[in-house]
Amino acid sequence: MTTLGFYQKLADHRRVTTRMAAQLAGVSIPAASMALRRLASEGLSTPLKKGSWLIGGASAKPGNLVTSAADPYVAYLSGASALRLHGRIQQLPQSQFAITLGRPGEVKMPGGSVALHRIRPELFGGFAFDAQADGFVASPEKAVFDLAYLAAMNRSRVSGNLPETNLKGLRWSEIKQWLRRIPTPRVRAAVEQSLDDIRRQHADVSD
Repeated sequence: MTTLGFYQKLADHRRVTTRMAAQLAGVSIPAASMALRRLASEGLSTPLKKGSWLIGGASAKPGNLVTSAADPYVAYLSGASALRLHGRIQQLPQSQFAITLGRPGEVKMPGGSVALHRIRPELFGGFAFDAQADGFVASPEKAVFDLAYLAAMNRSRVSGNLPETNLKGLRWSEIKQWLRRIPTPRVRAAVEQSLDDIRRQHADVSD
């Protein structure tokens, strides 16, 4: 099978594993692996993690980076990354801040790095698909809540500090609804304190 023929077999799929590519193209796994490497040399595929590939040119859109980094789990942009997309922060984040139910950690991707943070299943939500980002993005309220929660839990040394941020019009009542989902009073109190710290930090732009 030619490289072009192999690519055409995979063109309808954005992400594939080597095994999946072999099945779609009707070739052996070693042959699929070799063909995927040939596509990569021509800029038509990008290795993500071991045995996982992005088909087509690499996309630097933050939502696509996060989706690829967290695969096979769903993940969404949050924290400073989401606030940047909502136009509330001007400063570009050094890495994309994302929430997942999968394994946490820093993932180096073609086009940038992604910091994946794990959160409790009952707190996983508050996001929607954003075409501009090409992925899921938290609402401004959920982005602030996630940051406060992870800072309070001291997860991955997440700081509750934000760069100059516009919090005007933020629906704090919506944030409190997420706060009420935390089952443990001690944890709820710690997150509430973290939220208060963020609100005081940006008191001049949080009305």
